[in-house]
Formats: sequence, C-alpha cells, structure tokens
Amino acid sequence: MPNDVDIVFEGFDTTDDLDDGIGISEQFLPDEQNDELVRHVLTKGVDLQEYSQQIEHELQAMEDEQLSSYEQNEGALLELDSEIRSCDEVLGHMEKLLANFKTSLGAINTDIQALQSDSLSMSQRLKNRVVAEKQLDKIIQGVVVEPEAVRIICDGEVNEKYLECLIEVNKKIAYMRVHNKQHHELKVFQEVMPELDRLRLKASARVRQFLLDKINDLRSLNTNAHVLQSSVFLKYRFFNHFLIERHPEAAVEVRDTYIHIMRHYYLDHFETYQRGLTKLERTIADRADVVGMEESSKLSLFGTAKPIARDRANVFNLGSRAEVLDTEDPRAIVLSVASEASDKRPFEELFRSYNLALADNASAEYEFIMQFFVSPKARQKITGSDMARMVFGHIFEPSIRIGEAFLKTYLESTHDALGVLLCIRIMTQLTGELQRRQVPALDSYVNSTNMLLWPRFQAILDSHIESVKRLSSGRKSKIDTQPPATVRRYAELAASLLRLNSGYNTHVVALSLARLRAEVQAYLTRRADASADQHAALVFLINSDDLLLTVLAENGFTEREEEVSSWKQVLAATVLEFAESELERHFGYLKQFVVDAEQQSDIGQISSDGLSHVASTFNAEWRAQISAINSSIIQSFSNFRTGTEILHAVLGQLIIYYTRFHSLFDKRFARRAGATAVCQPVGVQNVMVEIKKYRNNF
Repeated sequence: MPNDVDIVFEGFDTTDDLDDGIGISEQFLPDEQNDELVRHVLTKGVDLQEYSQQIEHELQAMEDEQLSSYEQNEGALLELDSEIRSCDEVLGHMEKLLANFKTSLGAINTDIQALQSDSLSMSQRLKNRVVAEKQLDKIIQGVVVEPEAVRIICDGEVNEKYLECLIEVNKKIAYMRVHNKQHHELKVFQEVMPELDRLRLKASARVRQFLLDKINDLRSLNTNAHVLQSSVFLKYRFFNHFLIERHPEAAVEVRDTYIHIMRHYYLDHFETYQRGLTKLERTIADRADVVGMEESSKLSLFGTAKPIARDRANVFNLGSRAEVLDTEDPRAIVLSVASEASDKRPFEELFRSYNLALADNASAEYEFIMQFFVSPKARQKITGSDMARMVFGHIFEPSIRIGEAFLKTYLESTHDALGVLLCIRIMTQLTGELQRRQVPALDSYVNSTNMLLWPRFQAILDSHIESVKRLSSGRKSKIDTQPPATVRRYAELAASLLRLNSGYNTHVVALSLARLRAEVQAYLTRRADASADQHAALVFLINSDDLLLTVLAENGFTEREEEVSSWKQVLAATVLEFAESELERHFGYLKQFVVDAEQQSDIGQISSDGLSHVASTFNAEWRAQISAINSSIIQSFSNFRTGTEILHAVLGQLIIYYTRFHSLFDKRFARRAGATAVCQPVGVQNVMVEIKKYRNNF
C-alpha cells in the first residue's frame, strides 16, 4: 500500500489501554444468569483478561484485513466515483432537454388543436360545396340540351341516333315539368322552358311524319305487316310514346291512321283466305242424312228409282275426323298447296284453319298494340288494357265478322252434328290457347261463335230424334230379324258423340243422347210389336241391341258409360224374354205344368196322370228339342258371343223348370216309388250332361 495514502476512520479508536478495556468489559457484561457464553466462561474458569485480550487481537486482525481490502480496491472506487459524477452531469443535461421538449410539445399541441379546428371548418365547407354542386349539376343536367342534340332533332335524319336524342330531350322536358314549380324563380328555367317547348313541337312534327310514312307502307297487300311491325314500329315505339305524352293530338292521328290501314289490311287478307277455304269444303251430310232415314227409295226427276245413300262415310261415324283435335301441327292450311292438290276437306278442318290464322294474327297484333300504342305507365293500369282492346276491336271487327259469316253460312245448310260438335271442341281448345297467350281481345268472338254453334248442334240432334219418331212400324207381317240401318246409324252417331264428349262431359250432349236413345228404343219396340211372329220380333230386338253394344265396344266404351249400361239392361231383359219364349215353343207343356202345379196348395191335388204324361213326353223328345233350340239360335244369331249367351240362358231356364218338375214328381210319388205304372222322368244330371255338349257349338 503506498505511504502517501492516509485512510482515517473517524470514531473508531483502538489505542485505549487494556485496563480501560477490562473496565469497559465489566461495565457492559450482561447478566450472567442470562448469557450462556458468560455462564460457560465462568463455569470453566477462563481468565477474563486474557479472554478480552484475545478478542481485541481478533478485532485488530479483522480491521487490518478490511483496510488491506480497501487499499486494493482504491482505483475501482475512485473510477466509480468519477462515473457517478459523470452520470450526474448527463442526467442534469437530460433533465434540461426534457424540460425543453416538454415546452416544445405544449407548443405543438396548441398548433395541432388549431389545425384540427381549421380542418373541421374546411370539411364542412367542402360538404356544403359538394351538396351545392350536386344540386346545381342536377339542375344543369336536367335543363341543358347539347347543341348537337338540338341540331339532330331539328334537321337530322330520323334514325337510331335521332331516337337517342329524342329520349334525352324527353328527359329534359319531363324534368322541367316536374321541377318547374320548385325552381320557377331560377333564370335558367325561365330561359330554357320556352326553347324546350319549341323543340318539343319540332320533334313531334318530325316523329309524326315519320310514323305516318311507315304506316302508309302497310297499304300494299304484298307487305308483311308483322315483319314491318317488329323491324320498324317496335324498334321506334318510343316515337309514339313521345307523342302520347308530349303531343296527344298527333298520337291520336297516328293511331287512327294505323287503325284505318290495318283494318283494311286484315279484312282483305281474311276475306281472300275465307273464299279460298270455302272452295275446299267437302259436304258431309245433307237434310236427308238423319238417323231415321226411311229404308225406301225416292224417285228421281224422271221417275226412276234412286236409292238413298245409306251409311255415307263420316256422316255418323267419326272415323279419323277427330284427328283435327289431336294434331300438334299449329299451321293453318296453305291455300296454294291445297288448291293444287284438289284437297277437299270437311268444314271443321277449314274452321280450325281460319281460327288458327285469326288467333295467331290477333295474338301478334294485340301484343304489338300493347307495346306500341300503350305507354309503359298506362300499361300497368286498367286504362292501358282498355285502350288496347279498343284499338284491337276497331282493327279486327271486319275480320271477326267474316269469320262469323263463314260459320253462319255453314250452319245454315249443314246437317252434320259431328262437324258442328268438332267446331265446338275446336273453339274450346282455341279458348285455352288464347288464355295461355293472355290475349283477352277475342273473348267476345269466342262467346258469339259458341252461341251460334250450340243451338245448331241441338237443332240437328232434334232433327235426328224427330226422324226416328216419324219412322213407321211397318205392316203386321213377317219381320226382318237383322238390325235395320237406323240402328247402325244411331250406334255410330252415339259412339262418335261419346268420343267427342269424353273429357268434356257436356250436359247438353249427354241429354240429347239420352233423348235419342229413348226414341230408338221406342222405335225398336214399335217394330217388334208390329210383327205377327213374336219369336222373330225378339230375335230382331236382340240383334239390334247386340249391334248397338258391339259398335260402342269397338269404340272403347264400357258399362261405365250410361249409354252402354242402358242398352245392356235392355238386352238382358230381352234375352230373358227370348229364353222364356223359346222354352214355350219347345217345352211349353213342361213349363205350363210346373207353373200350374206350383200354385196348388196341397201336393196331393197334383194329377199323377199329368205328371206321368209330362215325364213320358219329355223322355221321348227332350234330346231332339234341345238340338232344335240349338239350331234355332245358330240360325237366328250370327254373333258368337251373343248366341252363346242366349243358348246358355235358354238351357239354363230349361234346367230350372225341369228341376222344379223333378221336385214336384218326387214329392207326389214319394210313397209309390216302386210303382211300375208311373213313368219315371229322365234324371236332371242326364239332362245337364247333354246340355254340356252344346256349350261350344258357336
């Protein structure tokens, strides 16, 4: 350690005498009873002075050790002291800097607050300017018309560019009229409004002339109106909408001119088409073609017998005529093609073709009217639909009258009930198609047509009914057992009417058929009653009923139809009556005996001789009589199914009567079973075995 370093420890003096130390030790010794060390020293007998000196030496050694440690770290301590002083200076400088920065931040905060206030003020001014700019821009855009647009409207060619400029001018006019009250004090409105009005009049005049020129192009018959409508009028339909809104007088003139020209356009075309269709008509029936046509002949002009055409094709039989309702071809008849082929057709095909043409043209015209003559605003209102109907009615009224006259001419002379009903069904289909197309303009035409068709249909059926009523029953002589032509005509007509009523279930048709059926039944009954041969009369009735049911079955009708079920009931009753009659002819004695015997109250009252006589007679001839019945039925009925049913019915009745006879016989002779004087009847089983032989004779 250097000699020039003097370390002074103030308050720490180690130069006192030992005596003084001893005194101090004694002075500060604690209570011996409470100090374990003192108690230990005292107990061991240690010399306290020596012990005190030892302690002093230990303390001196520790002091020297500490002084040596301080001397060794003197440089580090001085360096630490220097660094601490340097840090104090730096911290003092930083304190000054932070104080200055705080002052600067306060000034900046004041500037920021000022800037924020200026920014809010500027933002509000900007918003106000934007709002004002929008309002001014809207007004400017609403009233200012570009010079080029003005030039085109006044002097330019009427084309697509003209259409664009007119749409723009119309927007300006609409804006001015809507906002005139709100901004009438603005000078721009006061100056622009008169100029726009003059521009409106100029545009109206030019558009009016353009539309009238195009409408006049429709006068030529060679012009395809629908092509011109789609390529020109619908393309420039805004021109007419502009006139409707901005110049109603000019719009009315355009509309009236169009109505006048298109009225004659359609009239000429439909009149020509109707005349061409009339030349293609093939007459189906005349006044003489009724169900109750007399079977006689009528004289010609020179007195020769001229046979009446019976069962003329398609008069009563629908055949393929119903295909006019099922065809999926929507095209009308092309006159040039049909005329070259000399293709004569029934009226219902001509009627369908005319109405197809009428419906197609009417649908296209109505849609055009709705788009061209009804403005978009009015189209959403009832008035728009009324306007379209009014225009359509004026245009198509003559064409509709031609169609009605075409139908009336046919109805006045026709006696073809099937043709009239086919026309009714065609109108029903047409009604559905018009509803699908949403074209209500032809509703009145459809209603008037139906009012013409239904009464005529009813009148024709009434004539058929009256013709059957007028049929004579003939003289009381031998009757022809084959069905008369009247029956086949009625059967074919009934089947045809049922086919045309399928899916429609029209009450008028069903009621008329019921009346006609009743008259035919009455006629057949009159014919049968007029015959002297009751057996032949029953055969006649059965053959007639069977023919009716056969024709109905061939057309696919079953007992679910009232027509079929009614005739089956009549046939069943007639067959039963025939079976009783046939038994009366061949086994009348057996039938009469059984009926009389069963009326006796006591079985003993039945004559045994009578029983024996019936048994012996039956035993002798029953096989021959059954064979005779079989032969008679084979000769009378050519229909396998009907003949079999009738044979089964007759032989079934025979078994019933013979079984009843056997029962009476057994009861009467129960106690005399072994009597030889009584003739035993043939067993029922033997008869049934014999009958089975004739089961498959047909």
